[in-house]
Amino acid sequence: MGAGFDVTVEMGDAALDAALSRAIKGGADLRQPMGEIAEEWMDHVRERFDQERDPFGVPWKKRRIDPNAPIDVKDASRPLLRKDGYLFNTVVPEFGSDFAQVGVLKTAGPARYARIHNEGGTITPKKGKALSFGGRLVAKVVMPKRQYVGFGPDERQSVTEVMIDFLRALFGASA
Repeated sequence: MGAGFDVTVEMGDAALDAALSRAIKGGADLRQPMGEIAEEWMDHVRERFDQERDPFGVPWKKRRIDPNAPIDVKDASRPLLRKDGYLFNTVVPEFGSDFAQVGVLKTAGPARYARIHNEGGTITPKKGKALSFGGRLVAKVVMPKRQYVGFGPDERQSVTEVMIDFLRALFGASA
């Protein structure tokens, strides 16, 4: 009675009753499939960084290079969202008995800027009238959406496959 209710199913067939009982008991804690889902989701996030695409396959907007700004050739050619590797390295999977997720560690420095890169948006000064950006003073910076965390067709497929395998195992069916 841990969750506050019990489920009892009796069909009169001992093998079916045993299978249903096993499934009900085993399905009460979803940590194992949630862990698999979180890890697969993390694999999709890593692929997005490598392919520079969002969860639906749309390419990330390329970096705009200002011809008047001094530029480091290394900076112009490096992969998007990989300036120092902090953002990529702080994206982590988490899971529990009833959830799976992927996100940026809240205690890490990239937590301050992860959302604006994932969702896009406009950055304006909190104090004063200008921001220092790329060695220049600007009134605002418009960040394009470069979504690396999201739920697209690949994640949906992963969840479906993991849960089907989990349910088959609960009922003792072979894949």
